[in-house]
Amino acid sequence: MGKKAGSKILKRTMSPSFWQIERKNKRFVTKPSSGSHPSKLSIPITVLIRDILKLTKTYSETKIIIRDGHVKVDSRVRKDPNYPVGLMDVVEITKTDSVYRLVPSKKMLSPIVIPATEKDIKLCKVINKISVDKSTFQYSFHDGRTMNLDSSTNVPVGSTFKIQLPSQKVEKIIELKTNSLVVLIGGQHKGLIGTIKDIKEPSFSRPRMLDIIADNRTLEVKQELVMAIGEKTSEITIQGAE
Repeated sequence: MGKKAGSKILKRTMSPSFWQIERKNKRFVTKPSSGSHPSKLSIPITVLIRDILKLTKTYSETKIIIRDGHVKVDSRVRKDPNYPVGLMDVVEITKTDSVYRLVPSKKMLSPIVIPATEKDIKLCKVINKISVDKSTFQYSFHDGRTMNLDSSTNVPVGSTFKIQLPSQKVEKIIELKTNSLVVLIGGQHKGLIGTIKDIKEPSFSRPRMLDIIADNRTLEVKQELVMAIGEKTSEITIQGAE
């Protein structure tokens, strides 16, 4: 009888560099299961808790905490030790009352401690929009969520929704426009926070480019590498990104 699924482990030497794990002392590490984020852009919660946050020492200890329902991702209990967490996900360890958000950094993704008042708030970037019918648009977000809204709420791709968790109630919509505050989520300047100076419309051979003032200089980056986080100030705690 054949296997029902692929391997649940991964050679440590083949794991993404931003996992920040030891690669020589042990041979294998947990492989992320299918989920809301691509495997190359996510971290299994086991690896996050044990290897990055160092809240536990062994896989067995970590698995017990997860299986007992002490770990929430975006305000929902997750009992799969391989569940993938990614950009802007909120991870709560109820056993220690600790709340973290995964933010972009030079290392790709880094967990930072956030106030408990923010554990039910998340920013989601719109990566696609389709017309369901004459009165409804369906929005797809970077973390795999989708949301149907009345066509009167016509939000362009690239905008950010500030939502409540787990209800997904929309608190605010932040559009990519001049003077908006953004964080770079990709490229060599990941983690930098800056302000949009100019938006250059796309051409046949060139995507939409943004001029961002960050770190006392102007950077030209693709729109897909930028996420709006506020108008003048950030809607969430994001400091701590390196």
